[in-house]
Amino acid sequence: MIRQSDTGLNQFIMDTALQVLSGTPATREQAMQLTQIPDTDLHDLFFWANKIKQKFVGPHVKFCSIVAGKVGACPEDCTYCSQSKLYQTHVTPDKMSVEDMEEAAREAAKNGANAFGIVNSGRGPTDAELDWMEPFFRNTSEGKNGKINPCATLGIATKEQAERLHDMGVKRINHNLETSRRQFHKVTSTHSYQDRVDAIKTYKDAGMHICAGGIFGMGEQWEDRIDMAIELRDLKVDTVPVNFLYAIPGTKLHGTIEELPPMECLKIIAIYRFLLHDASIKLAGGREKILRDTQALAFFCGASSFLIGNYLTTFGRTPQADHQLLKDLGLKYTDDTGNVYEPDPINATVLAPGADSAPGKPEMMSRRDGSIMALSVLNSGEMPKEPINRSAAGLAAAAAASGQGIGGTGCCS
Repeated sequence: MIRQSDTGLNQFIMDTALQVLSGTPATREQAMQLTQIPDTDLHDLFFWANKIKQKFVGPHVKFCSIVAGKVGACPEDCTYCSQSKLYQTHVTPDKMSVEDMEEAAREAAKNGANAFGIVNSGRGPTDAELDWMEPFFRNTSEGKNGKINPCATLGIATKEQAERLHDMGVKRINHNLETSRRQFHKVTSTHSYQDRVDAIKTYKDAGMHICAGGIFGMGEQWEDRIDMAIELRDLKVDTVPVNFLYAIPGTKLHGTIEELPPMECLKIIAIYRFLLHDASIKLAGGREKILRDTQALAFFCGASSFLIGNYLTTFGRTPQADHQLLKDLGLKYTDDTGNVYEPDPINATVLAPGADSAPGKPEMMSRRDGSIMALSVLNSGEMPKEPINRSAAGLAAAAAASGQGIGGTGCCS
């Protein structure tokens, strides 16, 4: 039974937090017990997660930015992804120029991002693609695109390719596990969970820092969430991006699964802080759409960094709005060398390089909604905005129409 301490705080949460603060992360069993705490004690969980973050990571936050270098036409069948060629989405296959990447990197550096990632669709990079990206990575690592670190999300690479990337100046690789080993077969069938684990080890052996996390809200159970955190801990990853599924029209999961409640999302972040006490937990995809007005709370329940600007195929908020958010919260941001900066909403970007494309007119550098960094992915000017029926009956009807079933958690197979 979970007891209240003499202070009125949840005794189990406090005891577990004090254990973590002493340097021993929560066990799987403790984490599973944390998932069962009553809603009335959620803010106890958030309080202690914030204390753990402050001790092991610090009080400040970090920004990073990404851009889709090569988009669309991916042969993999990941159920959440708008870039799979198996689904009909708003994405037009295309590729950015090195000049466009460098312009976007300079814009990200101007807005305080400490790292800038190039993300390619596909199972893994070809040697020709590495030839194409090499000038960008070398120039960025040498500081020619502003004070920002080059990162990459390129899929499954060979040992030789990983070593070549490191030699180009890429010091951090993102390669997500996405979910637990047990749940993974429901997410994709074209590669295995072990393929992802092995890829992380390959990049790590090449000398790179690892950014690896997952997507929540794909029908997984709490056991899956905890198991993924334990796997990430065993792999000794440095940064853990936390994404919340906002299913994009045309993907397999769209219309078949219920969105996570915001407070459950915050609970995930807090419990991950108990399990991954000294990692950078990055608030990533879905924060605007799923967390909505609660996203500010994430920085007081364990999150220590976040993506600023656009995502891969959907728009984010303007950097000006995110700088204002930090200023309102009394938070500062920092870079990898420890320099601390005040948020600057007055000078942060509202408009970014690129063309203001008209709906229905594809643009390689398409800028809409006043957001940072153009997107190279739009074939109609913006994402479809058809109404989505998220009632139980509506979800069931959508699932039946697509030949998929939903269980008690909205889990697709």
